Amino acid sequence: MPELSFLQTTTAFVIAIFIFILVMLSYWAGHVWRMRAIKRDPEHAKTDIKAINGMLIGLLGLLLAFTFGMSNSRYDDRRHIIIEESNIIGTTILRTDMYPDSMRSVLRSALREYVESRIAFYDARSDFQKTMSEFREGQALSAKIWSMAADYARKNGEITRTSQLIPSINEMIDITATRLAASEGTIPDSIMYFLFILCACTSFLMGYDQGSKVEWIIVMGFALALSATIFSIVDLDRPRSGLINMDRPNQKIVDLREMFKE
Repeated sequence: MPELSFLQTTTAFVIAIFIFILVMLSYWAGHVWRMRAIKRDPEHAKTDIKAINGMLIGLLGLLLAFTFGMSNSRYDDRRHIIIEESNIIGTTILRTDMYPDSMRSVLRSALREYVESRIAFYDARSDFQKTMSEFREGQALSAKIWSMAADYARKNGEITRTSQLIPSINEMIDITATRLAASEGTIPDSIMYFLFILCACTSFLMGYDQGSKVEWIIVMGFALALSATIFSIVDLDRPRSGLINMDRPNQKIVDLREMFKE
């Protein structure tokens, strides 16, 4: 998992505040620029850029819809992967019941540790170092479980039992890599920076096109709506933190603890 960029480590709330200030300042700068241009040359008052403003506002709306759709799609993918992982681990636990008590006890003990490791993987939240530490620990535990099942099959010739458990363990190992890749799949920084630039340009030209009287309440409402929209996009794109998270889907993995109660 690559190191997180500055933008990815900045909270959605801070980004929303930045957008609000950026929009307000850009609008004010555009308005001041227009007023100074009119003072130098009154003919500037006849300049009409409504067509350009309409084009930029449409482009901004399109980009907001695109980024929201991207973050929402990835949110759904992550949720489905967590539920799928919970089902796979649960199936693996149940299939250990086919083994003799001595082997079943060893396997279930290792699986209990594995479940705790996967819970800790999510509980690490946005702590990058702890997240990767828990991921590697889970990988080591799953390799240990695989080795135990494979060794038992070789020594005892239990092909029927292991033919049920081995594929389940294999799926359990594979899904962790899929889940890690899904957590890395966020909106590219380049798109977010382009969105910020577009917000500034649109606000500047809106201010430039404004007459001598500015309704700042309306401007603040526009800035607030835009920053709230971007807050929702960023928060949806980061399921480990913020208001929109994966706590409910991850509860399915936490509930697996009940399967170890005898």
